Amino acid sequence: MRRWMCRRNALIFCVPAVLGLTSCTAAEQATEFSPKRDPAYTTQAEMEYGDGQKAALELTRCTESLWEASFSEPASLAGVVLTFDGDAVSASYKGLAFTVPKSAFGAKNMLMYVTETLDNAAAETLICSQQEDGSWINHGECAGGAYTLTFSESGEPLMFDLPSQPLKLTFTSYTVSPEAAVTTDPIATSSTEAAAPMESTTTITTENNEGASN
Repeated sequence: MRRWMCRRNALIFCVPAVLGLTSCTAAEQATEFSPKRDPAYTTQAEMEYGDGQKAALELTRCTESLWEASFSEPASLAGVVLTFDGDAVSASYKGLAFTVPKSAFGAKNMLMYVTETLDNAAAETLICSQQEDGSWINHGECAGGAYTLTFSESGEPLMFDLPSQPLKLTFTSYTVSPEAAVTTDPIATSSTEAAAPMESTTTITTENNEGASN
């Protein structure tokens, strides 16, 4: 009887130790991970935000802190292009452009959180946990709250999730943008510029962009 009690007590003390080792092993899975750092790329995105609203868009990183979001759905946003350039966000639709500060951008600056987070991710090594499917998950904080950023095994962004807004973007079709061709022949450059017609664009400065976003 005494021997059985000793074995039982040994098991009771061993279980927490095993659980502690399991926890340590899980924690050790978090490691440094470098996502793709292409200076310019395009990805398709499905966006879920607010009170059940959805949108489809093409998100393009032109360079650091310069992004374009071209909407195809819903119908009320189809054709709208948002440009994020430093501290300004501009919206254009069929040649009519509105320049507004970021603080006035509609939908609670949803896409601003995304572009700033992706810029930051491209500039530093992240602490991520690798999942069974090979993807990598990074947890961080942005102006909108705590987010989860998921990357593929090769470093392309897969998902941005910001529950406090709420906001979720799912990315597909990651494509690296080709570098702009540089013409070294000054005569050819002049001829090309002379032949290209000047495009007239109306720019209106306003304090509120919510109408253009909706």
